[in-house]
Amino acid sequence: MATVDARPWGRPHMSATTGVPPFTSAERFGHDALGPIMAEFSLRLWLALRFFPHREDATVLFCARGGLRLKQVYERFLARTGLPSPIRAETLMVSRLVAARTCVTEPGEALLSELGREFAGRPMAEVAFALAQRPGVQLSAHWDAPFEAGRFVRLLRGADSGADLIRQAVADQDALFRRHLQARTGGREHVILCDTGLYGSTVRLLRDGIPDRHWLCLQFARSNYKRLATPHFDCTLGLSVQSDTYKPWDRRTAALRFWQLIEAVLEPNLPSVRTFANPGPNEEPRSNLEIPDWQARLGEDDHGLFTGLLAYLDRLDGTALARIEDEAVLGWRRLRRAVVWPGPDDIATLSLPDRSRDFGRSERVTQFASGSSVRARRAMTIRDSLWREGAIMRMFPRTGCAGLLAIELVQTGRALRAATRGRLGGAAVRGGAPS
Repeated sequence: MATVDARPWGRPHMSATTGVPPFTSAERFGHDALGPIMAEFSLRLWLALRFFPHREDATVLFCARGGLRLKQVYERFLARTGLPSPIRAETLMVSRLVAARTCVTEPGEALLSELGREFAGRPMAEVAFALAQRPGVQLSAHWDAPFEAGRFVRLLRGADSGADLIRQAVADQDALFRRHLQARTGGREHVILCDTGLYGSTVRLLRDGIPDRHWLCLQFARSNYKRLATPHFDCTLGLSVQSDTYKPWDRRTAALRFWQLIEAVLEPNLPSVRTFANPGPNEEPRSNLEIPDWQARLGEDDHGLFTGLLAYLDRLDGTALARIEDEAVLGWRRLRRAVVWPGPDDIATLSLPDRSRDFGRSERVTQFASGSSVRARRAMTIRDSLWREGAIMRMFPRTGCAGLLAIELVQTGRALRAATRGRLGGAAVRGGAPS
């Protein structure tokens, strides 16, 4: 008879004689760190929805791709704790690309600043093809110039056949998305988006392109890492993290040091939403993400982090609500230590596959930039890596701790300067301008 070790994360650990492996280190990290963090997020989301003043006229839409797993996490949390869902929840097949199309008819700051940041130095033809998803369209040589907002708008409004085909393709796709949105909201006026974060480009674009709805965005984290205008921050909240910078004294902001970890855990292995197909006048449009059995792929987890997270949720019950906040404190502490002060085991556990560039582009982004034996190039490799602390320890396993300390000191100085400027600015506002 197999022996069972009842471990605190709620999944039986069978003895070696059974041939059933124990939790991997990634699953353990998912359980001990990410599980409590996501349970806390789910509780905060439930509270925000519970006290939303227009519940009868609202729908909460979990945005593809990361929101698809957020919805799975949230609904499992509700099922285990016995909390009722305060507002109808649906999925929304959307991306920044899809949201950008809603603004093309009247391009404003929301669209143009987003395109300018995403396609800086890239030809305007690439922008047009990304928006239209029609690479075969013939465009004039004027489109080969690097992106410039005013010129792009003039080209887009041009009378030539290429511009007309781009506009028509964008309009057709936008119409299909609006039908999809209407179906998911059931005509309700208040739309609550739920997404991972950070900047909230999707809600900024949708609010600009579809102003007849009341928009609210509840994200895992909110941060103006893009250094763009933030008019949409009046309707965008980070339920777990809300800071523009990493602050060493606030362990939650450690997520900003390696944000791609959160995204990788929550984004399933499914394509980003680019296009919709029109099945018929009385049927809801279907996105390219909705491949056969796409729902089953939400739970697939080759790495193990999401598996461990779900295992934590599975051990919750109605009595767990009283201890979630305390366990989340420990979860954030574990996350910060692994991200900011990683050891060899953390490097192995948190090494993630390449990520897509998104916004209709096919490029891949690697977690760790390519290394080099030349010292100057090694510094560039660290700078260009998504997780710099991890890159340092991979490259300098024996002496990397000094590099981690240097990063922490630099980040502390930046955070202190930002906090000082904020206090001085607040004092100036309260006291009036000096004479």
